[in-house]
Amino acid sequence: MNIEQLYLNATGFEPYDFQRRVAEAGLPELLQIPTGCGKTEAVGLGWLYRRRFHADAAVRFETPRWLIIALPMRTLVEQTVDRFEEWLERLGLNDEVGLHTVQGGIGWSDRDWRLTPDGDAVFVGTIDMLLSRALNRGYGDGRWYWPMSFGGFNNGAHWVFDEIQLMDVATPNTRQLQSFRESLGTALPTSSTWMSATVDDRLMCTVDRPIIGLTITLNNRDRNEQLAQRLNGTRTVKELALPAKKSEQAIAEELIVHHQPDTLTLAVFNTVDRAVSVWRQLRKLKTPADVVLLHSRYRPEDRRRHTKTALSPPGNKGKIVVSTQVLEAGIDLSASVLFTEAAPWPCIVQRAGRCNREGVLSGAKLVWASPVKPSPYEEADIEASRQALQLLEGQEVTVEQLLNVEQLLNLDVRTSSRITPVLRRKDLVELFDTSPDLSGNDLDVARFIRDSDNRVIQVAWRKVKDGQPVGDSPHSAELCGVPIAEFRRYLMNKNNKVWCLDHLCRDRNWPWVRCGRDDLRDGLVVVLEASKGGYDPEIGWNRNSKQSVEVVNAEMSQSPAVEHKLDEDVAVGDDPASLSNSWYPLAAHLVDVERECQKLLQSFQADGISTEMRQAVILAGRYHDIGKASDIWQNAIIETADSEYQILLKSKAPFAKSDNHKRPRFERRYFRHELVSALALMNEGASVLADKHESDLIVYLVASHHGRIRLCIRRLPKESDIGNTTDTVLGIASEDELPEVSIGGSIVPHSHLTIPAGDDRYERRALTLRDRSDLGPFRLAFLEMIVRCADWRASAATVGTATVGEKG
Repeated sequence: MNIEQLYLNATGFEPYDFQRRVAEAGLPELLQIPTGCGKTEAVGLGWLYRRRFHADAAVRFETPRWLIIALPMRTLVEQTVDRFEEWLERLGLNDEVGLHTVQGGIGWSDRDWRLTPDGDAVFVGTIDMLLSRALNRGYGDGRWYWPMSFGGFNNGAHWVFDEIQLMDVATPNTRQLQSFRESLGTALPTSSTWMSATVDDRLMCTVDRPIIGLTITLNNRDRNEQLAQRLNGTRTVKELALPAKKSEQAIAEELIVHHQPDTLTLAVFNTVDRAVSVWRQLRKLKTPADVVLLHSRYRPEDRRRHTKTALSPPGNKGKIVVSTQVLEAGIDLSASVLFTEAAPWPCIVQRAGRCNREGVLSGAKLVWASPVKPSPYEEADIEASRQALQLLEGQEVTVEQLLNVEQLLNLDVRTSSRITPVLRRKDLVELFDTSPDLSGNDLDVARFIRDSDNRVIQVAWRKVKDGQPVGDSPHSAELCGVPIAEFRRYLMNKNNKVWCLDHLCRDRNWPWVRCGRDDLRDGLVVVLEASKGGYDPEIGWNRNSKQSVEVVNAEMSQSPAVEHKLDEDVAVGDDPASLSNSWYPLAAHLVDVERECQKLLQSFQADGISTEMRQAVILAGRYHDIGKASDIWQNAIIETADSEYQILLKSKAPFAKSDNHKRPRFERRYFRHELVSALALMNEGASVLADKHESDLIVYLVASHHGRIRLCIRRLPKESDIGNTTDTVLGIASEDELPEVSIGGSIVPHSHLTIPAGDDRYERRALTLRDRSDLGPFRLAFLEMIVRCADWRASAATVGTATVGEKG
């Protein structure tokens, strides 16, 4: 299928010239195209063409298997996903290319890709959810699964960062991250595209990536032929003078005056509070037009409802949509009247792109007014835009004229330079370690993703019983994003109580712990008492509301028994992956995982890893669970069976998994079978690795296959206080031993479980692997991901086999 056929089949239209150039030359480093011209089609269909339909097999092979589109706002995510769904269906690729929506509140889980990490897929998500995964601190993902995303999202993917003018500190840091992928090396080629109508070179040119590579912009054919009508669409600039008092009421009155039946009027404000106030005034004035409020602080179902209403065609009486920056970019709306508060010039350009977007409306208006306060922007940036808009008063302007206003008016409208945190190589290397410190805290990546004023926590509402929220980890459908600064104002009332889960050492009942102002961090999930208020379905988050909040789908977060608990956020000593639907013999499981490792390696065909590294992955699959032959582990898993079957099971042991979902209770708390596996391979069991060049890599991949033991072997802070009868490290004592383990004709000898010291210590081995020039953090995490995915795939294949009773 050629490029023209692809576009006609997917969209019904032929490609613009710049879209054809993207497909032919490959996705560029920078795509600088005016708003509303089809940047998303250019990268999305360009990737599909090169990955699936290009005539040259070498091009198809070299095109990354994943396309990752990072967006600054949720509304952009939902609209982009809708486009990809339509394209994939029309191209007949629904079953061949995965489509993942990476954002909270839609029921998506990383589990959706982890059984098929080698498949072609498109990931569309918010910048915080995606970039946090690439930095090994995935928001909304369990701690123990962070390294899997780090391995997957940094190897064999093409990243697209859309509307970069809204991404703040993330823009330079994504540039830095791409630089480190190239300097440290990846198992599979990974590249990036940044795109926007407005590009600030100061954000793009970073210390480790000062040069912008291939850039694609509009050419004369685009401007004069295919996109002429859209680019030549005008809107007349008009300033709105507001009274010092009751400005919200004045704005609402002016919106009603300017609004016309059968049309859409957009009002975009700089803050949520200002938007809510004007929305209230419009409701009081009882305008006949439909009035919709839309911002970022809703729970998922409410946000979908408001977004659907905002994007639907206006009725006979028309529609007035009151919003914030969520409608500033990417949303395909075309208003006859756009009201905006003065904002930094890139924001003005993007908002203007929602007015007469297709260039077919006559008499379109861009009405503006000065904000009461410059916040959240800089006063100098507001003033520069104010001057430019005043000079354009009464003029009909196109989007391209607004983009080139500096030349048109001889006026500097660039935003103020700011000092922002920059991701350095040292930071990236340190983030490879996912172990919490002794207080249970982590290296915070929020400073590399969002400005401090824009960092967000996720809030759920629950019933509270006996001082504890009811249920376990909140389901995504319950969550509402709230800026940390705003939530701290809520906490000024000392009667407002907040809970979060203790992820380090909570007991089997998963108790909640109280948290305060100083505990808040980007991405944290907290729970409020539903009866105390704080939310309204029409307004969203409302710290002043005292009305009881409806608890959403509380039963969904009770951690029901599922076939494979791949992503359950569990404590250190839990082992949910060993709960299955059948008694799975250990030897069979080890052989099956070894086979799955071979299949994944064959599918990936990763040129960035050596033959010896591939062999290490395969052997790690063979030996990863030998620690389950431990008496402690076997006794615990067999005791989950009905008593009449336990004698039979002991005669058939060892097993890798049980046929029920009862949590095994180990005689020592925090017992980790993968540490037993690794220690055996560092003691007498090392004999099976004697002739292997990558023995340390095998040990690391074995130890890390549940994400709890990676760069260090560390005793937990509470381990000495839980009643273990002897000194232990993750439930293992120095005098423990592992019996002989037979695997498909080979034998791992009886081994002591002594933790090596000196030059043989585990930490030295792991750090050496991370810092090796031919391995490094990205390749190492990729190999780690393969072993873990192979483990899950082998486990998934056991569903439906015989139960204990049938075997008996």
